[in-house]
Amino acid sequence: MIRHSNSFFISLFIHALLIIFIFFMSKSYIEVKEEEQKIALNISMIEFQEKTQEIETPKEEVCLPKESPKKIKEIKKERKVVEKKAKEEIVQEKKVENIVEVKKEQITQNRDIVPVKQLDETPKQIQKTAPSEPLKQPSPQEEYSEINSQKILELLRENLYYPISARKRNITGVVKVSFTLDTNAKVCNIHVVDSGSDILSRAAITTIEELSEKFPKPNREITLTIPINYKLK
Repeated sequence: MIRHSNSFFISLFIHALLIIFIFFMSKSYIEVKEEEQKIALNISMIEFQEKTQEIETPKEEVCLPKESPKKIKEIKKERKVVEKKAKEEIVQEKKVENIVEVKKEQITQNRDIVPVKQLDETPKQIQKTAPSEPLKQPSPQEEYSEINSQKILELLRENLYYPISARKRNITGVVKVSFTLDTNAKVCNIHVVDSGSDILSRAAITTIEELSEKFPKPNREITLTIPINYKLK
């Protein structure tokens, strides 16, 4: 009996707590709902007031004054007059510029014109002052290079020695080589006049050595200076 009475009181206590909890939850729920209804009513009242204000304040129609057709015609005429004046001013400015350019050309032409007396006098002065100089005859080297320039270029292209090491390192430049050609086109006394690389200098010497007896034969022994261009294609 004691055990049953204890369990009974415990169950009653738990049920009472549940009822109190449910009561408070329902009360808070009702309060929240009432607040939401109040907020909704306030919002609807505000919207209603704004709508009534919009209805009460009619929009003011802005009536622009209509211009008469006479005024429109007068405005168009004034515009045409202004445009004509602007065009006339532009034409006048162009005419002034052309006149200025013509005057400048006349001034330059007058400066370039030499009086006839001065032209007559200058040749006499030149004849008196300038002594008669004999015409310079080209040297054998110049004659040989002018006649055989294309053949020499072709020989250099066909027999050019360009070391692989120089190509890999992108070494380029022009090497001037001087050498002597005898009447049988044999090469001797080779030396480098100007160069920017030792590798290219040695390559140019070997190129000229390989061209011995391949050059066109000169009439006499001559000394040539040839530029050899080393460039990567």
